[in-house]
Amino acid sequence: MSVSLEELLQTLLSAERAGVQVASASLRECRDPDLRPLLEQILAGEGESCRRLLTCMQHLGLEPNRQTGEFYARAMAIADLHERLAFIDHGQRWVIRKLQEALPDCANPMVRTELATVLRIHEQNSAAAPA
Repeated sequence: MSVSLEELLQTLLSAERAGVQVASASLRECRDPDLRPLLEQILAGEGESCRRLLTCMQHLGLEPNRQTGEFYARAMAIADLHERLAFIDHGQRWVIRKLQEALPDCANPMVRTELATVLRIHEQNSAAAPA
């Protein structure tokens, strides 16, 4: 693995925190009833991913960072909600790639199981995104 497991978990945790904040802020702005279920699904998935990453870190005895990824500012700079959702999906696919790269080398069974679940959450959210 090119990055350490700790570095991966910290990076993903920061990204997931940003995802929670973007989805939450976007839900508050959303006036389109057709988009609300997708934003709610993304918010739930990002929150679940944060919890699973924190569980991994606790299991490994790692201290989680308190950072929020730069994704938040970049996403919120996009005023049009449809365009922002496309950017959010780009972030979902980034997490998918990171996890697909890391999972084969993850030797810890508990962490591998949790990361595989985080991967499934992001695959489901990306699949639900508008084309």
